[in-house]
Formats: sequence, structure tokens, C-alpha cells
Amino acid sequence: MSTYIDDLIPEGAETGVGLALRDRQGRYLFFLAGTKFDCPPGELFYAGIGGHVEEGESWVECAHREAIEEIGADIELLSADNTWIVSSSGETMQAVVFDQPRPFALYRMINPEGSLRAGDTYHIVIYSSVLLQPPGEMPIEEIRGVIALTREQVVKGPNRRPSLSELISEGAEVIATAKSLDFDTVVYPIGTAAALASVLGNIADSIAC
Repeated sequence: MSTYIDDLIPEGAETGVGLALRDRQGRYLFFLAGTKFDCPPGELFYAGIGGHVEEGESWVECAHREAIEEIGADIELLSADNTWIVSSSGETMQAVVFDQPRPFALYRMINPEGSLRAGDTYHIVIYSSVLLQPPGEMPIEEIRGVIALTREQVVKGPNRRPSLSELISEGAEVIATAKSLDFDTVVYPIGTAAALASVLGNIADSIAC
């Protein structure tokens, strides 16, 4: 059944936009958690550029605003061939939506303990996108840097805890920093990065079958 992405989200739910953002080499770009985030010692999460939708704002407007605010660069949104629904546990299913550009995914993420809305579902509309220019000024409280990961690294992300130096040895690159980084820091995916791992892994499994 065809529908619109709004129809898949309960009225009054917490909503946001995330970017499945790629550079011109086809690598996926994620931000490394800034100073305001409470990460375990020696660890940082990485996640997609994006954030909460403001009142009266469209999904597309939110995507552009968040990109400019977080990494000081605009993006181009691409219409996805298919839209995926991703549960908090990583299960995926396809939906047919009329929206243009067509979202890549809708991630129903459960807010973790310690967050303001712990236990509630945060609905993240994810768009395929490309970076139009190098990252500029970044707010350190939000973002320490931007890392480019290969598709394989994205898929493997939820199942391991590599250091930044390990990822770089495999082909990743830190393309921008707002604060010096310890490359022994262990990183792990949340939000859009976790959802993207589930979808890309599912696509690869389908092709293999």
C-alpha cells in the first residue's frame, strides 16, 4: 500500500531527520560526538548529521538546516529507489511512499536511558544525500569531527568496537575536526548510523541470495 511518510508516524511523536550522507568517493559521512554527549571513557559514538524537526518545518527544510548548522556545509537530497522501515532492534521492511524526494528510511529508535525522553520512540526520517562542499565551522559541543567510512565499515559497525586508528587503517578518513582527537578512541554507531548498517546489510544479504 502506498502512503506518505507522515502517515507512518503517530501524531505528536518525537521526530527528526538524519542523513545517509556520502562524499564524492562514495563513502558515508558521520559526525563524532561532541563535548555535550556523555560517552563512556575512551569511547565516542558516531551518527548521521541531523536533528529534531522544528515547529512548522518540513523534513527537507530540517535536513538542510541541520547540515548547515552542524557541519557548515549544505547537501543535496537524493530520492531513494526504496524506503525502508527500521525497527529499534534493526529489523527492516520496505514501504512505498509518495514523498519526493523519497526518504531512504524511517528509523524507529528507542531513546536510551539517561536521555530526556528515555524509553520513548524517536522517529528519524533518513534521506540519501551528497555533500556539496567541504565541512566548515562545527560547534564543538555537538561535533568533534566528521569521519568517512566505507560501506563495509558501516555494515560491520554495530557488531564491533574498533578504534579510530583501526578504521583508518581499513580505509576510513577523518575529514574534518572541531577538536583534536585521540585516535585510540573506540567508536560505535547510534541513530542513523545504526539504521543504515541494518539496511545496507539487508540489501547485501538479498543480493547474495
